[in-house]
Amino acid sequence: MLKLVTFDATTAYKGLKTFNCANEMINTFVQKSLKKRVKKHLSQAYVLLDKKETFVGFYTLDTFSISRQIFELPDKPNGLPPIVPVIKLGMLGLDISLQKQGIGLKLLQDALLKVVEISKIAGCTGLYLLAESEAVSFYEKLGFVPLNQSSPLPMFLHIEKILESIEG
Repeated sequence: MLKLVTFDATTAYKGLKTFNCANEMINTFVQKSLKKRVKKHLSQAYVLLDKKETFVGFYTLDTFSISRQIFELPDKPNGLPPIVPVIKLGMLGLDISLQKQGIGLKLLQDALLKVVEISKIAGCTGLYLLAESEAVSFYEKLGFVPLNQSSPLPMFLHIEKILESIEG
C-alpha cells in the first residue's frame, strides 16, 4: 500500500539517500537538494511512501512565471499579461520497481488537483514543466503542449484543460 504525504524537511525518510528512478539528475536532486529546497521554501514536495514507510516517489511544485512570448502556440490564450503566472512541476520521480504501473500518472493527477486549489487561492494559468525526451510522449498523452523545441522541452497544460480533466 502506498501513501502520499507532504514532505517534511525534519523527517529522515528511509530510502531517500538510495532513491533510484533511473534518471541520474532526479536521483541526485532527491539525495542532495530536495530537503534544502523545501527548507528554503523554494519548492513544496509530496512524497510517496510504501508500506514500510520507505521513500519510493515524489514530485515538487514551485510558483513560477514565464514570459508571454514563450507561448508559441497556435491557440494561445488571449489577453495574457507580459509575465504569466504558472505552477511549475519541478521534479517527478518514481522508484524503478514501481514504474509502468500507472503510479506516476497518479502522482501527476495529484499535482493537477493541487494546481486547481492554488488557482482558486492565487490564480495561475496552468502547469508548466521541462520534460526530458523520454517523458515527452507521457505528457503529450495527457494534453501538455510543447512551447518551443528546446531540450529539455518546456511543456504547458492550461488550467481550463486541467479543470476539464478533473470534472470530466
